Amino acid sequence: MIKTLVAIEVDLASSLAIRYACQLGSLIELELYPVYVKEPPPEVPAIGTGWVRHTWEREILEMGKEEIQEMLAGEKESCPQLQAPRVLYGDRQYELLKIMEHEPFDLYVEGAPYPFTPANIQRRLNARFYQRVGTPLIWLRILRRINQVLVPCFDPAGARSAIQSLQKIWAGCSTPLHFCLAPGAGDAVQQEVLQGQETLQAAGCQTLLRDDCPMADAGPAPEAIKDYGLVVVALELAVKKDSPRLQWLAQVKAPLMLVLY
Repeated sequence: MIKTLVAIEVDLASSLAIRYACQLGSLIELELYPVYVKEPPPEVPAIGTGWVRHTWEREILEMGKEEIQEMLAGEKESCPQLQAPRVLYGDRQYELLKIMEHEPFDLYVEGAPYPFTPANIQRRLNARFYQRVGTPLIWLRILRRINQVLVPCFDPAGARSAIQSLQKIWAGCSTPLHFCLAPGAGDAVQQEVLQGQETLQAAGCQTLLRDDCPMADAGPAPEAIKDYGLVVVALELAVKKDSPRLQWLAQVKAPLMLVLY
């Protein structure tokens, strides 16, 4: 069972994240744990401490529970994998990281950063939570049916990281994984992918190495992505904001699974 944390807020991106996670749960064995963190508003310092402060925080949490129950009400009947939502008060990244560090989650899902620009992507990934999350993460900009998955491979370390993550998450799933290699990737990358295909097939996955996938150094061309419901990209933790890879990622509208290494 893949234990999945879905970080939500009361917005459209979070609604997409929940729906997509539920769709994913129809393909692989997931348990979905939604978490909503109510952050302190700017006026918090004026509220004081002690009984008044604790009473106010309880009221904020109750309000948060009502907001999330209403948001999730339409998903519960059609998504048996969805667990009861957890509502917390505090700094969002701190509370989420505390959960991820103390509980055995395998996957993290949330709405994509907005605006989805190279600078904002790099800023998000450079934050402490993402540097330490330790699991693949899925970002949602739009919903798509997951009928096939694209895995572009650029270097041996990235290919290995992506394959190791998919071996755990995608095991036994009949939805095919399509690999494509960057031009001039070299024998080492191809060998890593071929060995990875054998490993994934032994885990019950269907794989294909595409020889018709138009790729540049940054990533696949838009026409190579349009029919995929998930694009799996291995990305260095220390990626720079002027990286061609980030310029490419900002153009990808398909759901993204990032494997940080």
